[in-house]
This record gives sequence, C-alpha cells and structure tokens, in this order.
Amino acid sequence: MAKRQLIKELEKQDKEELVRILTEMSRRFPIANMYLTMEFGFESAGIIEKYKKAIRKEYFPTRGYGKARSSKVAKILKEFTQIAAFQEDVVELMWYQIENAIDYYKLFGSEYEPFLNNLLKNWKFFLEKARKEGLMPLYSEKVDALFTERFKKSWLATQLIFILENPFSSEAEEEIED
Repeated sequence: MAKRQLIKELEKQDKEELVRILTEMSRRFPIANMYLTMEFGFESAGIIEKYKKAIRKEYFPTRGYGKARSSKVAKILKEFTQIAAFQEDVVELMWYQIENAIDYYKLFGSEYEPFLNNLLKNWKFFLEKARKEGLMPLYSEKVDALFTERFKKSWLATQLIFILENPFSSEAEEEIED
C-alpha cells in the first residue's frame, strides 16, 4: 500500500479503530512495540541497553573472542535506526559502536580490511549525524579521550583524525570522482 493511500485509510478510521490497529500491530510485531515504546518514552533506556549489549557481545563476548563482524553490527544499527524515535539515541548507539570497535582494534590490532573500512564509514556517518543534530559539543570530550597518545600513532587514528578535522573532504573526493 502506498503511503498516501495508507494515510487516507487511516484518516477514515475513528479513534477506537486506530487504537485497536496500533494495539494489534504492537502485539504482533515486536519491532513495532519497541518503536511505540520509544516514541512514547516508556522504558526506552531498556531498549537502548538491549542494542548496546548486542553490539558489545559482537566485539567482546563473555566467552571466547569477539568476531567484530561488520555485517552483524550494521544489522544491529539499522534495526535500531528503524525503531528509534529520537536521533540523539541513534547518535549515542553509533558512538557506542565506534568506541567498542576502536577498543577491539586497540586490544587485538585487527588489520582486517573490511573491519577497518566499516569503522571508517561508521565514523564518517557518526560525525555527519552528530553535526547535523548539533550534538558534537556533547561528544568532544569523549572523542578527545578516545585518542590516547599511543593510539594517535596508529594508522587508524590518523585516518579518524583526518576525517574529524576535514568534514567535507570525503564529499569533495566523491564529487571529483563523479
């Protein structure tokens, strides 16, 4: 059903019918229930924590070694983006993912190219989103703390710092290639 058609059909319904439809959707589809929970501000911290645990488990499980699978992390972030009612929560989860990925890199020295490419892509996306939402001042101290003296000497840190200090460089490079 097209969006306009859906809107027209919903406008035809009375209040009780809309409540029934939302209740049924919430019951049948857990993701719809999570979205409504976050939209109305009920227990959203629990939902955010659930996604943080899933990210943490991918990098640092309680048993064994983390796999740091980019596809799994991307799936977690995408699902959360779909249910998040507030962009601040999305930015916070993105930051959490970046922190864990960098901690993983620091601990294991992963030079696996897909991991590094995904980390750089997520870093760019985080910076764009945080700047767009006006949240960069909230993260400036966290970003500074992330770049320890030892980490600053790594190739990854130089790339991350370059992206941080040159927010429009990637867009300019893409325009030149086109």
